[in-house]
Amino acid sequence: MLNIPTLKLSYGNLLLARLHERGSASIEELLGDDPAQVFKSHGTFENPDRRARDCLRYARMLDLVTEDERGWKLTEAGTAYAENIDRSDPWFVNATQAGVLCDRLSAGTAPLAPYVRIALRVVCDMPAAFSNDDLGRALAQHASDDRWQADRTFESQGARYRELLIECGLIHESGELTEQGVAVLGRQASVWWVNQGATFAKERDGGFLWAPMLNKAGRPQYHWDTMDEVREGDIVLHYSNGSLRAVSRVSAAARPAPNPLGAQAWEEAGRLVETQYQELNEPVALAAIDEGARISQGSPFTVSGSVQQVYLVRLQDDFVRALAQRFPELAAHLPSVPFAGHPTTTSTEAPAPAELFHDFAVAVEASGLRFPPESNLVRSFLSSLLAKPFAILTGLAGSGKTQLAMRLGEWFGTDEHGRHRHVVVPVRPDWTGPESIFGYEDALRTSASGAPVWFVPEAFEFVLRAANDPEYPYLLILDEMNLAHVERYFSDFLSGVESRRPVLPDLVIDERSGQWVVRDAEAQRLPLPRNLFVVGTVNVDETTYMFSPKVLDRAFTFEFRVTADELDAGLRRPSAAPAGEDQRLRAFASLAESDDWQREHPHPDRDEIVSTLREVHAILARANQEFGHRTLYEILRFCAFFAATGDANGRTALDLAMMQKVLPKVHGSRRRVEPVLVALEALALGSGSAPPLPVTRSKIARMVDSVRANQFVSFAE
Repeated sequence: MLNIPTLKLSYGNLLLARLHERGSASIEELLGDDPAQVFKSHGTFENPDRRARDCLRYARMLDLVTEDERGWKLTEAGTAYAENIDRSDPWFVNATQAGVLCDRLSAGTAPLAPYVRIALRVVCDMPAAFSNDDLGRALAQHASDDRWQADRTFESQGARYRELLIECGLIHESGELTEQGVAVLGRQASVWWVNQGATFAKERDGGFLWAPMLNKAGRPQYHWDTMDEVREGDIVLHYSNGSLRAVSRVSAAARPAPNPLGAQAWEEAGRLVETQYQELNEPVALAAIDEGARISQGSPFTVSGSVQQVYLVRLQDDFVRALAQRFPELAAHLPSVPFAGHPTTTSTEAPAPAELFHDFAVAVEASGLRFPPESNLVRSFLSSLLAKPFAILTGLAGSGKTQLAMRLGEWFGTDEHGRHRHVVVPVRPDWTGPESIFGYEDALRTSASGAPVWFVPEAFEFVLRAANDPEYPYLLILDEMNLAHVERYFSDFLSGVESRRPVLPDLVIDERSGQWVVRDAEAQRLPLPRNLFVVGTVNVDETTYMFSPKVLDRAFTFEFRVTADELDAGLRRPSAAPAGEDQRLRAFASLAESDDWQREHPHPDRDEIVSTLREVHAILARANQEFGHRTLYEILRFCAFFAATGDANGRTALDLAMMQKVLPKVHGSRRRVEPVLVALEALALGSGSAPPLPVTRSKIARMVDSVRANQFVSFAE
């Protein structure tokens, strides 16, 4: 709940009256030479500026004033309010002024509107003759907020909300709702979901939604007719290309308007809703939204949680609440909604990581691919991709790197057209720029529509497929990734996967020419699809390039080795792995896109893991090779998923994380690196009879031998 700065709005009426006379003014100009005359309680005030600012901030919460660098001024509603102030007795809010306030609260444009509705709902549930303290406690409990105990008492905050409701004419002195209060409570801002696709850019830039009256067959469509139900103050969530990309507030209800999009796909007559867009800093991928919540919502989602071919649909309170709880940036724009009295469907009903691992492990085994059980390779590989969608597989040629990646891609199955959700792209030595992955605009070709034509290589076509199928995971396998300088051709991906900023052109196939063209000449770029996973295989010899630290820092790096005892004459060439069930594949994508999953399901030994990593950080700092917040975050995600797949041993998870995220950073000359390796080896050995980090210790021993023999060492052997 929002703290209200003054007890009564009417105490600032004279400030608003003076502002109406001046048109625009600063605090100093409004107070004049005798500030005491402006307030109801005449006398000397220690800080009249602060008191005046509190009054004006309160008025701004009710959409009566605005502030800019030049000072304060009245809004249109504020002017109507100020014109009706009785200068002879200004210390109350009359019926006309209360009507102005009711209009602002009913429309939902005032910042206080959602809190007023919460307060009204709480008052409805309060017993007769409730106290201000009772109201304050009930409000804090409803908002799950304990700040009032520290900053203001329940008594004073309850009194502020009671006075606000009385002055706005929403409740009587006795606490019962007035007719206006019942009307405001019944007119809660609705939240709408709109599917825009190619029209997003034009509708965003124009500040509107538009839908035709009739289809080409002359029939109305229910998801177009909903435009007539949208009201000023409603909230719209804008879905385009696999993600929620913006939130807007409706500024004017629907009116008849001709087609403003310039497209021939619809009839000319239609409806237009004016709305104020605000793009999200981080788009919300469809798979990141709980699947159970999508299914429970119904339209605009199918029974499996995918998006229907509809335009505008009103969202249920339970779904809005689920969005607000999971995505803080969305929560700042969404209205508070009352609890429906029954639990909402949560992600706990979706397949757990343990089920996903078991399913994938069975698929790998069925394919005939074998790895030593003690290596935990399959479990750690799956856990690492859930933690971060980029992995590098290095080590001995023919040790199963590409085969393991292919088994995962085969487990991802095929799309509705029967196309595999994985692709193996061999990296060529002549890849010298990002166009090798993301293509380029082909200036030598033109399209019939005049839209720019793009050359789209196999990898980019696959990425665009992933963007158009956001519920399911897609795997891009870059074979022999270091045959070319990775930073040169992969920089856009490395930037996009971290920043989640738009890096991809929004392309579509032109049906007449079969060429890839920009979907809309005014369209902006798209972020990398969150359901895209990338695995690169690496072999190290004199024909390949070294990885830079910034590449290794963004990936989980696995080393594949084969001992003499593991060579088995009975092994056969692996076959394709069976595809996973649809529900489990969607769960895989959803888990990977849940940024806070490890906070909700931390590893049981998280504190011990963090303590050891701090020791490791101090050791690496001696050679200026320490890691940052991102590495710690990704290790904790990996450990959380590793435990959730069925192995809760903290030392095992930390041992594997050290191998995959920390040791790849260690490289350099003997003088610089050997002391660090020796210190890390001592930490891995521990003080007991069995080393706590055996895999890490074995790798460090090999690296120490290498640096002493060659005077230089890196992770890849």
